[in-house]
Amino acid sequence: MSSVAEIRAQAEEVAAGWSAPDAPESWRLTAGLFRAIAGHDELLGRLAVLPADRLPALLASAAIAFLVRRDRPAPLAGYFPEPGGPQPPFDGGFDPAARAFISARLDGILAECHGRRYQMNEVARCAQVALGIAAATAGQPIALADLGTGAGLGLQLDRYRYQIGGQAAGPAAAALRLDCAVRGPRQPPRADLPPIAERAGIDLHPIDVRDAAARSWLQACAPPEASALARLSAAMEVTRRHPVPLVAGDVAGALPGVLDRFPAGLPVTVVDAYLAVFLPAARRARLTAILAEAGRDRPITWLSLDPLVPLGPTGRSSVQGLPLPGWLVRDYQRHGVFAVLGARTFHRGTDQGRLLARAHPSGQWVEWLDGG
Repeated sequence: MSSVAEIRAQAEEVAAGWSAPDAPESWRLTAGLFRAIAGHDELLGRLAVLPADRLPALLASAAIAFLVRRDRPAPLAGYFPEPGGPQPPFDGGFDPAARAFISARLDGILAECHGRRYQMNEVARCAQVALGIAAATAGQPIALADLGTGAGLGLQLDRYRYQIGGQAAGPAAAALRLDCAVRGPRQPPRADLPPIAERAGIDLHPIDVRDAAARSWLQACAPPEASALARLSAAMEVTRRHPVPLVAGDVAGALPGVLDRFPAGLPVTVVDAYLAVFLPAARRARLTAILAEAGRDRPITWLSLDPLVPLGPTGRSSVQGLPLPGWLVRDYQRHGVFAVLGARTFHRGTDQGRLLARAHPSGQWVEWLDGG
């Protein structure tokens, strides 16, 4: 179980990370929603009965968004964008409206939290993941495994178009274009992906994008920001047109079988985007051991896009155990969550790790750190 203080800290951290002072105006609602959760003591107390791995603060945000879109309470519903619609203005009326709604609907919010799991499918992160794959692979065909895949949107990487800084990559006619700004002095590589010969995703509860109810919950788990909802809708349509294998199960239990089903000798990239950060240390160690064992016979690259651990404002370590510069850790602890992009390759008993970048949690920017 999580304590009230831990849930409050998670909500405050998400608010700071997703809506920093220089963030676009459209992200103020995301920050406001998480700050409303962090400031509601009764809600926090009731969320504390949930297991920590259910991500209570994030789950509560999705439950609130789901109920607001379903029931359209005034005036709160007027602040939430609809898929395909514009971002409504945000003003000082949001805070009292959110507090009143949470107080009046506590039982309903908790019922949604108890009956569901949080499923974050921020497809904008695919731009950061694509950079990592381009940097960590040699261009030859690969198999792609996506951990915590949700609806499998992250398995469609080669079907999206990317504009990262001044560089474009991916199919020009793609139905979804992902824009990612570049910060800092280093230019990342082009996001030119190798051919993806095989792909599969693993999730405790895979989502079928053909199911209307499942799509509604996915939308509730997305940040309440117009461009995020538009990206999600476009990516779900791509996935509907190009179904991919999704395996139901725990990562440690299902991953060995998925790796064994890929053709022998084919290099594998295993992507973990905001999954390992939520695993206890023992399960992260088990994940590392599985990848190292599978890497005896072929290259296995673990590409991680995760905040630091422990999750919260005291985060100080990479989930992959990569060395981190002190300035990066200090910046993380002072200014809120961001992701660290790292690559760790196992092959024939060797283990090589690289810190590649830090990245905005909703895919808005990347700062390349790898000097080659």
